[in-house]
Amino acid sequence: MLALVVATLAVACEPAVPEGFDEYVVFDRLRQPTSIAFAPDGQVFVAEKRGVVLRFDSVDDDAPTVVADLRTNTHNFWDRGMLDVQLAPDFADDPAVYVLYTYDAPPGGTAPTWGRAGIDNDSCPTPPGANDDGCVVTGRLSRLPLAADHRTWTGEEQ
Repeated sequence: MLALVVATLAVACEPAVPEGFDEYVVFDRLRQPTSIAFAPDGQVFVAEKRGVVLRFDSVDDDAPTVVADLRTNTHNFWDRGMLDVQLAPDFADDPAVYVLYTYDAPPGGTAPTWGRAGIDNDSCPTPPGANDDGCVVTGRLSRLPLAADHRTWTGEEQ
């Protein structure tokens, strides 16, 4: 009897698409996307938890370009990683993206401290241990100016 109730509740909790709306996948093959930003000209920027920012020409683009690869600086462990991407307020005249991420270093340190350069998944070794003293890291908000074609970043400003 209990199994039947649980199964019924699981089906009843499935959200329905409201009338007049359609549900479909716009971008697939993303790796743990955490944030999305839309440019006025139709470009789409997606942050992935691992520390990568992707750029799509439009919602119809199925081959994104990697705008920025911050995996070496980003500590991607448990709830850590690249958390947000936003566009400069006047993106047309100031093509830049802002990113908020977990910087893989303690205050005053240099990344990578706990992870390894260029990998997708970091760890927190023992010691210090993820549940003991933890891997001390910091947060970083950076501005990434983009090249004229918006396909690559030209540096990182903190």
